[in-house]
Amino acid sequence: MRGRARRLVDAAGFELLGGLVVLFAAAWAFGAVAEGVSEGEPAIDSRLAAWLHGHATPALTSFFKTVTFFGNFASLLVVSAVAVLVLLRRGQRTEATLVVLAFGGAQILTLGLKLGFQRERPFFPDPLATAPTTYSFPSGHACVSAAVYGAIGYILARHLPGARAKLLALAVTAVVILLIGFSRLYLGVHFLTDVVAGFCLGIAWVALCVVALNLRVRLRFRPAEAGKQ
Repeated sequence: MRGRARRLVDAAGFELLGGLVVLFAAAWAFGAVAEGVSEGEPAIDSRLAAWLHGHATPALTSFFKTVTFFGNFASLLVVSAVAVLVLLRRGQRTEATLVVLAFGGAQILTLGLKLGFQRERPFFPDPLATAPTTYSFPSGHACVSAAVYGAIGYILARHLPGARAKLLALAVTAVVILLIGFSRLYLGVHFLTDVVAGFCLGIAWVALCVVALNLRVRLRFRPAEAGKQ
């Protein structure tokens, strides 16, 4: 039991350090993007939105409408619920808690920040897609997808054997998240800064959850180790 406790504490310490680095980097990036948006409309936003809309094709539109489906509330709720059930059946309660926090916290953060910034969505007379009557900044699809799929990718990477399998899991996760974010740009329902800020916010939130859960592990097992020394 003592050896297991030490391994858990050592692993938690490593993940705690990594989580802190990711947390501060993503939080700083979100702050930089948010500051730029609050100071005025970045020129790249409207230019990229117009360029993508002008180069849309029926095939790409159909493809990205399918992709964006996997980043909506209902899809992410189902994915989160399935992941939590699987993790609980495997006895991995900490990882299940991470998925719950990733989904719920990202949803709340996104809603609160949308109400705070109140940025209007891109407008086109002939839109490729329509979005709910909510504000644009930050992108909820980008944020919650980064949080949920990021948490699941992190969990997979923790348990898969071998560096190659871990890297593959993280790479696939990144591709899925990036595709969902780009689908919002292509369909014209978000600006570039909305999506980038959403990514940063979702990653920062997952990193914060990882830090908190690993601190919990360290605090749980440190007293037991200290008492046996």
